[in-house]
Amino acid sequence: MHDEVDAMMNGGSDSGLIAGLVRVGRITPIGAEAAQAALAAGDGGRAAEILDQQLNGGPSPSFGRSARETSRRAPLGFTELGTGARFFTLPAGVGQTTTMHAKVQRSAHVDRLLIVPDAPGAVIQSIMIGDDEQVLSPGAPVELYSEFALTDSLADNFSPLERALDFIVTLTNTTVGEITGTIGCKARVER
Repeated sequence: MHDEVDAMMNGGSDSGLIAGLVRVGRITPIGAEAAQAALAAGDGGRAAEILDQQLNGGPSPSFGRSARETSRRAPLGFTELGTGARFFTLPAGVGQTTTMHAKVQRSAHVDRLLIVPDAPGAVIQSIMIGDDEQVLSPGAPVELYSEFALTDSLADNFSPLERALDFIVTLTNTTVGEITGTIGCKARVER
C-alpha cells in the first residue's frame, strides 16, 4: 500500500493525484494537505494511512450513546409465564394454552411480531398490551406472524407498549400433539 501511495503521489507531480482526488470529492483538502506534509517529511507510511482513512473512512468510531429522542429498532424476547422458559410449549391436547410474556423498560412500539412453532396447529387466543386487546377475535393462526409472513411490508402496528406494561401473547393448541416454538418481536424505541 505504501509503495502504491508513493507512486501515485510522485507520478509526475507531487500533488497531482491528491489534488485530483480533492477535486472529485474523495479526499478533503485538509486530508490532502496532511498527506502531502507527511510525504514531504519522508513519512510515506503516514501519508498512506491518511489517504486510506480519507478514502475508506478509517476505523469505526468508538461506541457512542445517542440522544434519548433517537428512535431505533430493537429486539424484544418473551418468557413463558410460570416456567420462565425462552420458548413456548403447548401441551398435547385440543384447547391447551400457554402464555408468553414480555416487559419493556422504556416506551416502545412493536413493528413486527414473530411466532415460530415447530408444528402447525397453534392459534392466537389473545395479544394484550397492558389491558388493551389487540386481536379482533380469538383463533387467528400463528402463521400470520410466522417467518413466512415477513414479506408483509406493513408494520404490525400494535398499541404502544408503555414502560412497565406487559406484552402478553396467549396461544392455544388445536391438535392432539405437543407444539413448541419461539416468539419475539422488533420494536421502535427511543434510546
